[in-house]
Amino acid sequence: MTAADHMAAFLARQPRQRVAFDALAGAADAGDSSLPASPRRRRILADAARTLAHRGLATLPKGSDGWDYSADPPLPRWVKRPPAARPPRRQHAPHAYVEQLRFATTLRLTAGDHALLGPINALLRDQPEAEIVPVADRSYELYGDEKRLKNIERHHLVTKGLLDLTEHLRARPTPAPLAMYELGPAPWLLIVENTAAFTSLRDILGTWPDRSQVGWLGFGQGDHLIASLPTAQSSFIERDHPVDTLLLYADLDLEGLCCAQKASERAHAVGLPPLQPAAGLYQALLTRPPRTHPPVATDDAHAAATWLPPRLATPVAQLLTDGLVLRHEALPLPQLRTLLTPNAPLLPQIRDMAPSITPATAQLPSRYAPVPRGPST
Repeated sequence: MTAADHMAAFLARQPRQRVAFDALAGAADAGDSSLPASPRRRRILADAARTLAHRGLATLPKGSDGWDYSADPPLPRWVKRPPAARPPRRQHAPHAYVEQLRFATTLRLTAGDHALLGPINALLRDQPEAEIVPVADRSYELYGDEKRLKNIERHHLVTKGLLDLTEHLRARPTPAPLAMYELGPAPWLLIVENTAAFTSLRDILGTWPDRSQVGWLGFGQGDHLIASLPTAQSSFIERDHPVDTLLLYADLDLEGLCCAQKASERAHAVGLPPLQPAAGLYQALLTRPPRTHPPVATDDAHAAATWLPPRLATPVAQLLTDGLVLRHEALPLPQLRTLLTPNAPLLPQIRDMAPSITPATAQLPSRYAPVPRGPST
């Protein structure tokens, strides 16, 4: 093997595109024990560099600063390997898609898209009226993996309205059910996202003297709440106990408010009553001491707070931009029990902003205190 051959073999093993010429010269020395002592070593190395360039295996420096002129002939200080050639784009064999999936013949789909659509195509060809089953069941049937379609609702073909769970997959989502407790016959549901507040409210509502004023109490948070909201309808139907008022009590932080907005959109999409903030509880929570948290950008804070009534949205947005949050634990069981009193109708105490709040607000800056409501007309 020549010096150029030894250099080429060394160069092919390098992970970086730019390689110091001293390293290449060392590879040539290692391949020919007589080269290090040869008076022609520099000439041999220079010829080898040109050979590499001629073969297209290396690019030599163009500027003078890339060369060593300390002796004759000059040697490059480094060489560059040419970029690896990109493999040709794989051409997918044409698919014979059924009429329901004809969009697949007009789009530029990836290999993953074709892998997804192939079994669906076979299902629609062989069982066009297949019974609609849970997504996990269909996933196992088509792909041998019950989790293959776990996030299918986020797939770009679904979000673009091209692939439909019911029409094409003959399947339906089966989210984990919303945890709900039927505490009384009243037609309302209050959802709480924090276990401490949920437990406290269950204690209070479970012992409410007038049972006719008490409705459903639910627990859910984050993505689980958003996904599980449609299951509430089944509980209402099974118990023959519908609701006309749907309330949410979440933490007053960015995550809680963003979750509330998404849950509200989900409730609307599945035909539930509008998801309202439990304003009476929120107003009381705003009188409690906040805790520090990284500040939220002004625009983000105001956007998140729009789910709340205007008189609460403004102080809550200010709270978040000041680097403060209010979690449910700030309004513990004793204060909740004082707030919700049996000598007044229960639902308005939860749903509406009360004209006055028992807990002192001196611990908070004045802008976080509740705004008194004028007399009703």
